[in-house]
Amino acid sequence: MPQIKPQNKKKKKNRYNRIKNALLMFVAVALSVTPVQAEVTIIDVRTGLHPDKTRVVLEVSEIAYYRITYTDNGNFKEIVVDLMETPTRNEVVALAKKAAVIGLLEKIIIEDNDGSVRLRILLRKAATIYNSFPLKPDHGLQYRQVFDLKAVSAAEWARLVKLTAPAKNVEPPDPVEPVETIVPVKSSAPEKSVPALPPTLPQPQVMENETEFYDEMVTGDSNFTLSGYVEVEGRGFPQSSFSSTPKDWTVSFALEPLLEYVSDTSSSQFMFRPFGRVDVNDRDRSHFDIRELKWTGTMDRLQMTVGIDTVFWGVTESNHLVDILNQDDNLEDIDQEDKLGQPMVSVSYDSNFGVFSAYVMSYFRELRFPGMKGRFSTPIPVDYDQTQYEAGSEEWHTDWAVRWAHVIGNVDVGLYHFRGTNREPELLLGTDGEGNAVLIPRYNLIGQTGLDLQGTFEDFLIKFEAIRQTSSGTDYWAMTGGFEYTLYGLGGGASDIGLLAEYLYDDRGIQATTPFEDDLFVAMRWAANDIDSTEVLVGAIFDLNNSAKFLNFEGSRRIGDNWKVTLDARFFLGIPMADPLFLQSRDDFFQIRLARYF
Repeated sequence: MPQIKPQNKKKKKNRYNRIKNALLMFVAVALSVTPVQAEVTIIDVRTGLHPDKTRVVLEVSEIAYYRITYTDNGNFKEIVVDLMETPTRNEVVALAKKAAVIGLLEKIIIEDNDGSVRLRILLRKAATIYNSFPLKPDHGLQYRQVFDLKAVSAAEWARLVKLTAPAKNVEPPDPVEPVETIVPVKSSAPEKSVPALPPTLPQPQVMENETEFYDEMVTGDSNFTLSGYVEVEGRGFPQSSFSSTPKDWTVSFALEPLLEYVSDTSSSQFMFRPFGRVDVNDRDRSHFDIRELKWTGTMDRLQMTVGIDTVFWGVTESNHLVDILNQDDNLEDIDQEDKLGQPMVSVSYDSNFGVFSAYVMSYFRELRFPGMKGRFSTPIPVDYDQTQYEAGSEEWHTDWAVRWAHVIGNVDVGLYHFRGTNREPELLLGTDGEGNAVLIPRYNLIGQTGLDLQGTFEDFLIKFEAIRQTSSGTDYWAMTGGFEYTLYGLGGGASDIGLLAEYLYDDRGIQATTPFEDDLFVAMRWAANDIDSTEVLVGAIFDLNNSAKFLNFEGSRRIGDNWKVTLDARFFLGIPMADPLFLQSRDDFFQIRLARYF
């Protein structure tokens, strides 16, 4: 009897193991047939038109998995969005039919794709989904998946079609969750995009609210949208100025709201974008401007804009030679990126042979300089009351410009001619009513012809700008040209690095009013392509005739849903006395900006 107990225990243990293994196998089988994601219902399809993008929004019951491809069958260019786990085609067809066909959209077609929904977004011109992101439920709405479309060149479109084309005899890649796919660039260069395709990209967090850069879309409920930002800026100068008056630091506050109205048919649009800054140390830097106050009407291929507008031309990074219509806002920064609003009437026609545009400008905006209590100021005060003009009608002289822009193969071409008041003044030495020395601005009439080219060859961009300016004084020509090469997906991740090099030339040589008469620009741009849009640009301009160097650092990152922090630093090194930058050679500075978007 004593030997029977161990045998019974062994039998019980074997029976327990068999039961346990059976249960584990049952659980494994159950898990293998259980869907990973619940069925997604598409609740609504909406579209919205904005000045810089066309928006498509899907309201869904859950986070939607999707895959994006770009196709071109010769008749239509289209973006295809395959949505997984969405077997509700009939309902979606009805929703898509009521969505407004506006902006870049020619039509939205709904098809079946192996039991799920396929959105075919037919385009009026080549475009890309340059950004997509999900929003959490709020204000009575479910999850929303947002797709923002921007126009691109034919060369960039061909690249996207090639990148997203499935390999022959190979299964298409697995769908991925929505990911943010911006490749940030400066305003002086066209935007580049990478489709939300590779399954190795990290899964994003769902955003609470996208009010920073993506104002709420226009829907049938309201034709008005209000967005903008308020900002605090701090500047520190490590070196003392040549004058004892300016302080080595300053703080300022800025506000830029944007009010938009889009008609029900989207053929008419109104925009109002004022801007104001208050500087605690330099009252001359405190200023107010209307960047945009305009009406835009669209009829088929014809578009007209009336009011105050901001128009940018150019492709190069280091110098914006061809950009002529708007005056620089020199009080904001010295990088030529900020512009004053310009009163104008413009008409554009989008033909099969390019876009033909004409501009008529009725009032001239003067270039303003920081005051004697601010940095980057002139050595003696500028007397704006004595401003001189070559034109008899002075600031009311009518300026005009015509421009043609087209895409020829892999090259984007822009050619224009401008006739009117030079945006760059001569500064003449004079005296004010009390006999004090002052600088008197004088604006001459000029004719300027400009050419800008950008060639797109896979990840390689060739950039070129040139102008020929004629006036009653000196005629001259100038150019800037170079390349940008982008390394995408470093180390298998999402970040990119762009390498830039440009040569700057002005045939006036040492007589040039610009410091960039024979210089070399090199830079590196890093874009993390993360949910916080982190990017950094580090660059330098070297004068090839002397020891002068200009170093520049720009970095930015979002903080949460509504904040953005920007850090800039600029240094002037080895500037000789004969260089136009000598008066700013002790104005090295660090600048930090914290903006709250609404």
